[in-house]
Amino acid sequence: MTGIDAHTHLDDGRFDPDVIRRGAGLGIDLFLCSNIGAFVAHPSLDEVREMNRVLVGELAQHPDHLRGYCYVNPRYGRDSLDDLRRNVEEHGMIGIKLWIATLADDPLSDPILEYAAEHRLIVLAHAWRKTVGGFPYESTAEHIAAAARRHPDVRFLMAHLGGQTDSAINTVRDVPNVAVDTSGTIIGSGEVALAVDRLGADRVVFGSDLHHVDLSANVGKVLGAGLEPAVEQRIFGGTVAGWLAEVAA
Repeated sequence: MTGIDAHTHLDDGRFDPDVIRRGAGLGIDLFLCSNIGAFVAHPSLDEVREMNRVLVGELAQHPDHLRGYCYVNPRYGRDSLDDLRRNVEEHGMIGIKLWIATLADDPLSDPILEYAAEHRLIVLAHAWRKTVGGFPYESTAEHIAAAARRHPDVRFLMAHLGGQTDSAINTVRDVPNVAVDTSGTIIGSGEVALAVDRLGADRVVFGSDLHHVDLSANVGKVLGAGLEPAVEQRIFGGTVAGWLAEVAA
């Protein structure tokens, strides 16, 4: 089985080939990747288009190892939708990256999410509850849950276990179209085990948040969670492989 990292980014416009080589040694052969550039909270439409254009080039450089999430700023309405459509239908992107330009449940996101449902795209949505230092439009698990209830046919992947694991898992527990990824510096093996216990193996997905973190440490926190081999297999790619097959269909 191909191991899949469902949450990565380009680093200064490229995907480091050394990461691909290291991933092979850890059993991770496929990386789902977005490009959010210099991490500007509210990029212009031209900036978003350029970030996606750069990602298309990297996908072409590593066709056996990379799949792309189209970065979308929903505040640009029809133009955002057109950029998404172009990147999915012409360049084979398999999902959408929502970051902090707009809350996930803002009505501005609805056309984007309706397109995602139509094409069975994976929607990787940043979520993080912070005591201090949060961004004005940084989604929490509550926003993800609200968006998912409004769009029950959309497959959401909530990043970082919501940034506050216990409460975030409880918030999305009864929303079956929300899965969580294991990325985040506050996430350890205990949090991974808790997520599996409450959500089930099919709703917990391996993600690292590369290139800003160590891949082996992220693999280790799943391996250290004390899970059955069949559960590890689901987390390390079995579930996401099924999602990708639906997108391709």
